[in-house]
Amino acid sequence: ADAVTRNRLLLAEDLGIPLDWFVFPRQTHSNHVYRVVEGDRGLGSMDRQTAIPDTDALVTHVRHTCIVVQVADCVPVMLFDPVQRVIAVVHAGWRGTASAIVAETVRAMQDHYGCQPADILAAIGPSIQGCCYQVGEDVYQAFVSWDNTREEIFQYRNHQLLLDLVAANQLLLLNLGVDARNIATTDYCTRCNPGYFFSSRYGKGNTGRFIAGMMLW
Repeated sequence: ADAVTRNRLLLAEDLGIPLDWFVFPRQTHSNHVYRVVEGDRGLGSMDRQTAIPDTDALVTHVRHTCIVVQVADCVPVMLFDPVQRVIAVVHAGWRGTASAIVAETVRAMQDHYGCQPADILAAIGPSIQGCCYQVGEDVYQAFVSWDNTREEIFQYRNHQLLLDLVAANQLLLLNLGVDARNIATTDYCTRCNPGYFFSSRYGKGNTGRFIAGMMLW
């Protein structure tokens, strides 16, 4: 825990902002979205016990508040509406993706701030890619409500079932009306590039986490 705090302090110093401007959720692979208000600034930044409980996405329009999620193979999704000046960050593993957490987040942006999907800019950060994300039949069944769309995100290769979480989250955004031209992705695979990123699969569960965050000035 001390090493984590030291790293967070170094990050804050490098960014030139106080650590108590950060807000951390306590992630549970849910599809729960939390709206961050001014009084939440600093929650979870120094003490995990104060992190926002049972939450995997944060949305806010409060300035000088850095909302973050922690990942190590799961998909980090960052959303920005430049019209309403609203930001959101999402932690989407297979459970969160199956239960459409990124869609829940866009709906929260619509409900709380009047955002329009066509105005939203999305960035999908480094995560485990379809080349490496072998899953079991239970994961395939978790996507049963996706109907025919399942075949676009799963493939069998060498008798292995592989899931493309990036494609799945792109589909969710597109189906909500986010413009394809406004969705940025990366080909970096966390499992293939352990020298650059933490990877739970590569480390067999024993690994750190990297942060994806956003802040309005």
